[in-house]
Amino acid sequence: MRLHDSITPHIALAALTISLVACGGGGDSTDTTIADLAPISEAPTNTAPILTLAASSLEIESLSTSSIELITSDADGDSLSLSLSSPSFISAEIQGSQLLINANDVQTQQQESLIVSLSDGQVSVEQTLLVTISPITQQSLLTLPESQFNYANIVLPQHYNVNAFANNFPFQSAAITSDNTPDNNPITDHGATLGRVLFYETKLSLNDSVSCASCHVQAEGFSDSRRLSVGFDGGETRRHSMSLANTRFYQTGKFFWDERAETLEQQVLMPIQDNVEMGLTLTQLVDVITAQPYYAALFSSAFGDETVTSERISFALAQFIRSMVSIDARYDQGRVTVNNPLDDFDNYSLDENAGKRLFMTPRNGIAPCSSCHSSEAFIGPVIAEDSNATTSASNNGLDASSDADLGVFESTGNMGHRGKFKSPSLRNIEVTAPYMHDGRFDTLSQVIEHYSSGIAAHPTLQGSLRDSEGNPVRYNFSAIEQAQLLAFLATLTDESLLTDEKFSNPFIR
Repeated sequence: MRLHDSITPHIALAALTISLVACGGGGDSTDTTIADLAPISEAPTNTAPILTLAASSLEIESLSTSSIELITSDADGDSLSLSLSSPSFISAEIQGSQLLINANDVQTQQQESLIVSLSDGQVSVEQTLLVTISPITQQSLLTLPESQFNYANIVLPQHYNVNAFANNFPFQSAAITSDNTPDNNPITDHGATLGRVLFYETKLSLNDSVSCASCHVQAEGFSDSRRLSVGFDGGETRRHSMSLANTRFYQTGKFFWDERAETLEQQVLMPIQDNVEMGLTLTQLVDVITAQPYYAALFSSAFGDETVTSERISFALAQFIRSMVSIDARYDQGRVTVNNPLDDFDNYSLDENAGKRLFMTPRNGIAPCSSCHSSEAFIGPVIAEDSNATTSASNNGLDASSDADLGVFESTGNMGHRGKFKSPSLRNIEVTAPYMHDGRFDTLSQVIEHYSSGIAAHPTLQGSLRDSEGNPVRYNFSAIEQAQLLAFLATLTDESLLTDEKFSNPFIR
């Protein structure tokens, strides 16, 4: 370096200092030194973003889907963008904080390196996920009968088609008048067969672990013996799993405890898309069903061609579920021998007939149990033709107020719907414990005791459960009467529905 090059900056600085001190004009001015000047700002330093994968390796089976958590952050608050490499045997996408991995069909074990890149516009960081794809070791075997099961032409008993209650039972009607089957989706044998396969298909969940049947178990009345069901990633559902028996006869056709689904066709797709229950998008759903070789023929038989759509999936599932009609309980077997449901049944014991009368007839001016579990399908309340009501859901006084779960209000915003919930059919009630939307009662005895002595004064309590002064009623069932009610409710168990092959799992593993 030349000497004058190293000295020049110091000379210039000294000159600047002298100049600043000399300036100022009149005597009232204050001298300014270099120390008084604002510091010259330096260019900001960029901090690299942080990318974290919950695991560095992943094992996945051919034609299945899995996910791992992906966390991003940036101390500077920069806008971040993620990108993925494109390996041969897997595809991947990012949804929120999840990295979703879909494995292609492989015949031998393959390993892929998936590179995830995160950029803040200036700096990029990478993480590598080593994915091992294994061929399917235990292929599910789909077994269907050569001749179709009968789903479409189920012969309903007369007591489903004709209301035999007297005129002084205004809350009663024939079950068939509440049939919610839409004109554009009638039950067909081929459609319901496809629905049966889809109902038990674990590939409807993100990691191929749960199906619709996981939360609606045939032997448990298509309900769940757990208070809250468990989803694909181990999380619990918000409410108890409702029985599916006789869903065809819900008058309004609305579904879920809070009736947020307007139709069964809407309802069946919602758990599939739920982040706790099954975790798929509709696009993923269509892709994974299309990839299974056995669906082409099933869709062709049901809809005329092999095209898979989410609407067709919903139609098939709805057909299968609507075919779950309970018509062969001991109640039905006894009912065909009499003209009136209030008559004693020949196949009932004294206690069972006494329990039936308790259930169906008013008690000391209080509406009977059958007013909220109406028709001989034992579905929820019916809405009268001249009523302006928009829901048949009811508040049965479980609590004095609604806090965490507001029921139908959550889907309608109507204050009068706070704490109201859909009433499921009582068919197979003996095997669908626990009870209520939150599964709070472990036994039917606890349910009966609630109505006997525990109805709370909720602001939206069902009118039939209030006395003339607006207070909650008390049925005050004696111990003997409670036992009789239990005996009657047990006669609503339909063993055929609980064991019939046409409603069973068609997959053998």
